Amino acid sequence: MDSLHELLKHGQSYWLDNLSRAMIADGSLERRVRDEGLRGITSNPEIFERAFSHGSDYDAEIAAVATKDVTATELYERVTVDDVQRACDILRPVYDESRGLDGYVSLEVSPRLAHNTEGSIAEARRLFKHVDRPNAFIKIPGTVEGIPAIEALLYEGININITLLFAVERYEAVAEAYLSALERRVAEDKPIDRIASVASFFLSRIDVLVDRLLAHRAGARGDGRPAPDSLMGKVAVANAKLAYQSFKRLFRGERWAALEARGARPQRLLWASTSTKNPAYPDTMYVEPLIGPHTVTTLPIKTIEAFRSHGTVADTLEKDVEAAREIFRDLAALGIDFHAVTSQLEDEGIQKFIEPYDASMRNLAKKCELARIHADARPLAEMARRLRRLVIRMTTEAGSGHPTSCMSCAELVAALFFHEMRWDPRDPEARNVDTFILSKGHAAPILWAALSEAGAIRDDPLTLRKLGSTLEGHPTPNNPWVRVATGSLGQGLAAANGIALANRLDGIEARIFCLLGDGECSEGSVWEAAQFASLNKLKNLVAIVDANGLGQSGAAPYGHHAATLVERFAAFGWHAVEIDGHDVTAILEALLAARETGPTAIVARTIKGKGVAFLEDKNGWHGKPLDREQMAAALAEIGEPGAKIEVTPRRVGSFHAPQRKPMPRIPLAFKKGDAIATREAYGEALARLGACNAEIVAIDGDVQNSTGAAHFSKAFPDRFFEGYIAEQNMVGVATGLAVCQKIPYVATFACFLTRAYDFIRMAAYSRPPHLVLCGSHAGVSIGEDGPSQMGLEDIAMFRAVLGSKVLYPADAVSAARLTEEAARADGIVYLRTTRPKTPVIYDDDEEFPIGGSKTVRASAHDAATVVAAGITLHEALAAHELLKQKGIAIRVIDAYSVKPLDIETLAKAARETKLLVVVEDHWSEGGLGEAVAAAIGDLSPVHRLAVSTAPRSGTGTELLERHGISRHAIEKMVMSLAA
Repeated sequence: MDSLHELLKHGQSYWLDNLSRAMIADGSLERRVRDEGLRGITSNPEIFERAFSHGSDYDAEIAAVATKDVTATELYERVTVDDVQRACDILRPVYDESRGLDGYVSLEVSPRLAHNTEGSIAEARRLFKHVDRPNAFIKIPGTVEGIPAIEALLYEGININITLLFAVERYEAVAEAYLSALERRVAEDKPIDRIASVASFFLSRIDVLVDRLLAHRAGARGDGRPAPDSLMGKVAVANAKLAYQSFKRLFRGERWAALEARGARPQRLLWASTSTKNPAYPDTMYVEPLIGPHTVTTLPIKTIEAFRSHGTVADTLEKDVEAAREIFRDLAALGIDFHAVTSQLEDEGIQKFIEPYDASMRNLAKKCELARIHADARPLAEMARRLRRLVIRMTTEAGSGHPTSCMSCAELVAALFFHEMRWDPRDPEARNVDTFILSKGHAAPILWAALSEAGAIRDDPLTLRKLGSTLEGHPTPNNPWVRVATGSLGQGLAAANGIALANRLDGIEARIFCLLGDGECSEGSVWEAAQFASLNKLKNLVAIVDANGLGQSGAAPYGHHAATLVERFAAFGWHAVEIDGHDVTAILEALLAARETGPTAIVARTIKGKGVAFLEDKNGWHGKPLDREQMAAALAEIGEPGAKIEVTPRRVGSFHAPQRKPMPRIPLAFKKGDAIATREAYGEALARLGACNAEIVAIDGDVQNSTGAAHFSKAFPDRFFEGYIAEQNMVGVATGLAVCQKIPYVATFACFLTRAYDFIRMAAYSRPPHLVLCGSHAGVSIGEDGPSQMGLEDIAMFRAVLGSKVLYPADAVSAARLTEEAARADGIVYLRTTRPKTPVIYDDDEEFPIGGSKTVRASAHDAATVVAAGITLHEALAAHELLKQKGIAIRVIDAYSVKPLDIETLAKAARETKLLVVVEDHWSEGGLGEAVAAAIGDLSPVHRLAVSTAPRSGTGTELLERHGISRHAIEKMVMSLAA
């Protein structure tokens, strides 16, 4: 007789601690029962998780049910219960022969119910009924909340395996629950002879933790306490021996005799976690010392083989009991609180089951989705054909457009709109949905085609590019499904970044899909956006590159070598994959994987003009529609598509937009005459505004300590985003935030905003409710940094933007108030601030409405009007004093609102003084002077002082003089004109 069989002679059964479908299928479980004395088996979430993650045993069953409305939880229960049922049937002869002592198979309730009494009871009832085998055990952790569930279930006649026991005191509570349940049944004259229970006492995990605590105390000598290393590897066995002493005490005496007389069996102690974790310890150290009556030892296969090979069988369980007690006295002497140890082990044990259980749910959900993918691939391929046909018809009818650029991405768009994206075709305004951004905007026809097929738009697709239709040549918000205007390539990914940030701020777990072209990826802005997404860990962002290999006039830079783009995205920290962009299954699998990683780039190898032989991969067809004869041939080749796919509306959680409150007036505490830079006042005001309105966010281009934005970043780090030296992406991100109802303030040096001008002009077409851009360090007044740092084009640039407002404060009060006004203003607002400190000239309660001005000096005898803004206003005030000394009075107007101008005030001054001089720290082209001249030049001559020659390094004062915009230049101009 081998050692495994011999255990039974000593009153101990051995069970296997690992149930797998493979051992059921290959007959090895039946062989172990028949030939090796196996008398039971347990399972746990970790065992099943390994099978789901690393094997294919369940794939066929999952594929069979995946097309039905089955959740991962339901599938988990289905396959685990099936395994338990089959194992129970194999062990049924043992159960019958032992009259219910052995032959059990254990199935665990969700570990997430470990501290939920009622939830554990409900799930245990359901599982026991589902398994429907008398030799099934339901496993419940022996937590404080688990004990009443254990008693209730045993009372109902459900067999319970109590798991995760570490403390003797907790075991005694579990045993008391068993006894109480039996007594309640006896009191109601219910049978108890087939009520079974085991109490699973864990071993090796105890030594792992206690050994670590002992190691912290290694080397302690000379104080009369025991040597820590003398206790290593001994505590778990000692604890088990003391638990067995409690077992003997509880299951004898009159109380137990009365139950035993009614046929009750003791609740056996089960030794769990018997594999040796420390390789320095003997591989049978948790088996040989714990052999005795009324016990079960659960063994992994490796330990079974070790014990069969060299294990010794003897009655050992009651040996060295006093030594076991001494071990615990020594632990206490060393300051180790064993109660704390067992509490920690219980918490860790539950977590160790929760993690694989959750992983199982994820793996099963993924396997279900993969199975559904294969079922859904064919209808989606048919949808791609429908989209191609409609695109060809639309562009032929329009007589213009880009059909071949649409045809290459048909499968990608079909997979997104009709499978992957969670969206509601009835609600284009919804926030808690996935978002699609078409960065390759010239492919707009396929977006319109997808929306039309989904029933999301009422426009006739054949009105593409016609005046009055929302189906424009490139996407704009004239169509309600378009969040940001695209078409100027390289912009979509930056806006997608902004939408992802807005979703994060609002707690929306939706994803953002951005479809780009491979030629577009030559734009540096794409890689600015890629860097930003990675640095900000925008896990819900998916970039899909339609790598069709052709540009407008020839091949794209890397042709069909899509791997280059994969490597580039990966270098920026993205999860990047290459797929066949016409293989629907590959697309869906890549999109599925993107749910768990991010940001993700899917680079799809495609063929431009796919589906029509005379168009496929052919140069010369970019932006060229088919004539009607060519259209007929193309449609015939594509063929008639299958049935339409209905889009089921889906949302991502719930979202309620915050109630917009009127922007309060922020308090100021400036003193007249104090020298404060307007850039600093901007930053302080922005921080105060941030405290008033949680929708305000700030972005800065790595100059926050110069622009003043550092005040906001320190006060509201969660709403501040560092744009670094990547101004295109910075403005694109702000646009994405703005279209999601945030109020973004973007700051950098005025000169650097010129890099982002294409993004600024396109932002205007996106119609952001609020978008504030602040350009600091404007003009020659910045001084020694030289011409590369002097923003001299910015006013002209922003004046040309559709619907923009251009504001130019002169002191701290006006800077703060205009920063405040900008938050209330619609659309794009440009705020120009300066580097040098300027004196405060206004009272704190002064108001600065957009479209207004301030007449800061005036008299009935004014010989001229000087119009200025910002830094030059102070030069004009100084010139006023110089001229006053010479008996010449001038009117001075602060034109802080450059666009819109206060035309009424300027016209009045022109009529009254007959002479206007505009002085500005800006190029003469496109600045304040041109704005004033255009507005009131027919009323009075408008003379302009502006920068007209290339600047040099120097002090601010020197440069104002050199370029003829200083107080002395104003004085000279007025005197010459007055003369």
